[in-house]
Amino acid sequence: MKSIIIRSVEKPRDNHPQVLIKWFCEVFGLANDDEDNGIEEQILLRFAKAAYQGHGISSSELKLDKDIARSTVIYHLNRLMDMGIIIKRGRKYYLRAMDMSKTIEEIEYDLNREIMKMLDTAKEMDKLFEKGARQRKASL
Repeated sequence: MKSIIIRSVEKPRDNHPQVLIKWFCEVFGLANDDEDNGIEEQILLRFAKAAYQGHGISSSELKLDKDIARSTVIYHLNRLMDMGIIIKRGRKYYLRAMDMSKTIEEIEYDLNREIMKMLDTAKEMDKLFEKGARQRKASL
């Protein structure tokens, strides 16, 4: 995982899979208003369905609603991989875990690990500042 965006977006009342996928895309900062709008929603929905069938999808097998260049599809697949939502094994892409909830749990684990690294580093930095402040006091 290289980077991830988490936005606070109110959960929809409708529990339809497409509505929930759209919500996930909004939370992850994937929803936008340009001409590619909806591509990541379609891709994520396809991978969520494929995960329940236990198989992956190659970029050429990924059928979307619009006629989209394969290079554009690969661009969006790479965005989802950078966020840790999907992974690539061989020629095929897969949802990171066996279902969406497990995928989100794995992303949560990644985020917690990075936060702990930040916290440890912040504590080290605080100790350095504290030590410097004590040395300045002692020299007065």
